[in-house]
Amino acid sequence: MKKVAIFFLLFYVVSILNAFNKSKISVFYKEMKPSQQVLTRVDSLLNNFLDSYNVQYYNIEDTENISIIKKLGLPDTHFPFAIVIDGKFTTNILGKTISFIHFPLFMKGIGRHEGNWSLEELQQVLESNNLLADENILPILDEEIEDIECED
Repeated sequence: MKKVAIFFLLFYVVSILNAFNKSKISVFYKEMKPSQQVLTRVDSLLNNFLDSYNVQYYNIEDTENISIIKKLGLPDTHFPFAIVIDGKFTTNILGKTISFIHFPLFMKGIGRHEGNWSLEELQQVLESNNLLADENILPILDEEIEDIECED
């Protein structure tokens, strides 16, 4: 009986240690339809990485999350979606600087908050998070469509 109890205790301790050793993904979203569409697709991808990452979700519009948004260096103006991995949201893949902020490429045509990232690029970074840049770079929105708001 003692051996079984010791086994379960060790299993519990190892599980806790593994949880603390996992990288952290912070997903920022809005309750609006376009953000929810992105969240659904991103969640499908993240489900494949739950052994390696702890995922936390933050509603951008919840005032309790303002300090987290500021601490991570996310935009201090309206943004509909963001993914931060261990405090980083920028990568460089094949010479292209990518920031996981605003809408991904599959939402092209949404309006002002079009980002420059794809789910495939996010998957690459999740598979090898050493692809993340040391410095986060906020994307610059296209000035020509500044007056056009996204659907959310």
